[in-house]
Amino acid sequence: MNRKNEIARREFMKTGMLASFSLPSLLSFSANAAPALLPRISAKHKTLVIIQLDGGNDGLNTVVPWGNSRYYRARRNIAIKETDVLKFTGVKAAEGLGVHTEMDYFTELFQEGSLAVINNVGYEQPNRSHFKSGAIWESGLDDAVLGSEDEIRNHTGWLGRYFDKHCAGESNLVGAYYGSSPLAMRGNAFSGTSISDLQSQPFGFMKLGEEMSMHPAFRKMQEAEKSQKGVSANKVDFVRNVAAETQTSTDQMRKFLAEVKERGGGFPSTGLGKQLGMISELIMNGGDTRVYLAKIGGFDTHSNQAAKHAKLWKEITDALRAFMGRMKASGLANDVAVMTYSEFGRQLNENGTKGTDHGAAAPMFVIGGGVKGGIFGKPPALKGDKITNYGGLSYEIDFRSVYKSILEQYLKVETTGIISEKYPALKLF
Repeated sequence: MNRKNEIARREFMKTGMLASFSLPSLLSFSANAAPALLPRISAKHKTLVIIQLDGGNDGLNTVVPWGNSRYYRARRNIAIKETDVLKFTGVKAAEGLGVHTEMDYFTELFQEGSLAVINNVGYEQPNRSHFKSGAIWESGLDDAVLGSEDEIRNHTGWLGRYFDKHCAGESNLVGAYYGSSPLAMRGNAFSGTSISDLQSQPFGFMKLGEEMSMHPAFRKMQEAEKSQKGVSANKVDFVRNVAAETQTSTDQMRKFLAEVKERGGGFPSTGLGKQLGMISELIMNGGDTRVYLAKIGGFDTHSNQAAKHAKLWKEITDALRAFMGRMKASGLANDVAVMTYSEFGRQLNENGTKGTDHGAAAPMFVIGGGVKGGIFGKPPALKGDKITNYGGLSYEIDFRSVYKSILEQYLKVETTGIISEKYPALKLF
């Protein structure tokens, strides 16, 4: 291999996927350590963990307006009894509000000032399609509601634009996700990396071709070889050398992931528990990932909602308790923030099958990261123009204002070209 190719190969290995985690520290970390014995970690950067509540979470049975009698009149069968609501205390803006019975950790976070409850979040002209509304939320574009779902998905996502503008030159692991490839992380130069792929074939050769073909160092090598002889041999040497180092790191990462799975790390063995458990390992071991996306489904509760919704919020609560406990014990409480969102809320009135149908606005949560805890926005009024013509809640705070707040105040970046100037930031941090 000639010198230019060797330089390109080294540049690829330095900035590509294999450089994104410190494998020696990954392999030496013990997730079974007691919280008091966990190492104190100095964060390289702020990290955002997003939890997507897929299906349309019922906001009124999440942040419960127990002080509003209209809530109980509209939900004779599925309302959370006032005696069961875990009530917020100590803040005037929280009067008449509380959370679902299974969300006890949220009241703990609220009392310590580490939970922001953002009421009535949505957007103008809300759409009740899971797919289009989800695309609107993921794109973060000002005019997304005017296009079809396909048109929206032909554009970049709000996190992808952040990666393009502020993470240029870094690997595709600046964003990592569970589930299908999210529009939110799609930029012109980034698309995020599937954590599921890392677990099934970590840094494997199957993904190497795509990574290499998009990588600037590989393209530089191709350009340099146009005027040289023996181009094919040089490229074979390049691939062979990168593949050998990739395989070594693959074996190490596979061993690390198997050890994490075996010991559990003190996280619940639920879907979200496993996701947040793995994300916590990656955060604590010095990855370059800025944003992680976890996902929990099942929120499309058209029938027999009560038991389903309770089970979902117990899973979220237990997983978050373990995750935030790990972050606090490691000294990362102010450097890791969690945000929840869903593509829409549910309607005020229960339906005929003890469930709720697609609505509009709903609450969001922001946890940790130095957030200014408290209530943002007024409690749902549940009357008049605060209810849409089909029974959903009207929005008060545009979701893009929440995005802008996190980008500007938490991640400390400028948002021109990412989120429209028309959406004012909240004072979340």
